[in-house]
Amino acid sequence: MKFRYLFLLLLISPLCLAQNIESFGVFGGFNIPFTIDQGLKKDLRFYGKFTLRGTPFGFNYGYDKTGYGFVVTPQFLQIGQKYTIHNTAGGEVGIRDIKMNFISVPVALKIHINDIAFFRLSMIAALNFQYLFKGEETLTHSAAKLKYPPGVHVPTDPGYIQVYDGVFVPEVHDQVHVSNDKFKPFQLFAAVGLRSDFDLNDDWSLNFDGRANFGIFDPRKSDYLEQLKQPADAPDLYGQRRDVYLAGTIGIARIIQIKEKFHHRGGGKMVGNKYFPKERGRKKPKS
Repeated sequence: MKFRYLFLLLLISPLCLAQNIESFGVFGGFNIPFTIDQGLKKDLRFYGKFTLRGTPFGFNYGYDKTGYGFVVTPQFLQIGQKYTIHNTAGGEVGIRDIKMNFISVPVALKIHINDIAFFRLSMIAALNFQYLFKGEETLTHSAAKLKYPPGVHVPTDPGYIQVYDGVFVPEVHDQVHVSNDKFKPFQLFAAVGLRSDFDLNDDWSLNFDGRANFGIFDPRKSDYLEQLKQPADAPDLYGQRRDVYLAGTIGIARIIQIKEKFHHRGGGKMVGNKYFPKERGRKKPKS
């Protein structure tokens, strides 16, 4: 019998202690981007390189109920992978740097895996609405001989010399290869991940957030993609592109607890924090 009462107590205790938790805070972190480009994959000049980018700052607003919650995390974000440039002998001679700076507004649903009073671990599903305010691809390499794929345009600037087994190229530094006007201004990402909120006390919470983010659309404009499809004189080999990045952030938030209202059945009234039950009428004495 005691075990039944204990089970019943555990079952109803979350309902008795149910409360809404609202929070405001700041965070920062990093991300690991992957530029999945089928055209670059076919170009033997370029090989993907491990890249670490920053998520230097952002703000969060969270609202949690029992079992689930929501969190909005507007942030400044830089993504885009670096590629090493290889010469005809396979040696590394430079870097192709794909950089996209976004203002991102992820809106996420949280499903709590646990609901301990001071610690919440949640699964995250989100949509990220992102505005690109600067995007470009630059080339930095030493003087070398590179193998240009058939159909890809070879610059006619001084220092570019075509030979039977490649192209001699001059040293360049941060040469713009794809300019900002070739990128779409808006992008949409879908994300999944985990988030933990650890309450330091009644007023402050520490949070850790890890997500995998998947770009839904090609980030480049359609007219630029049409240019890549031309059989000759294209700046790169054509191929679909999607951006993926793994993001990790840490933040601190000011929390406000909003307790669920408790409705009394006695028909009394609240005065300040005290409850006064309704005074019951006395029975009239029999005459």
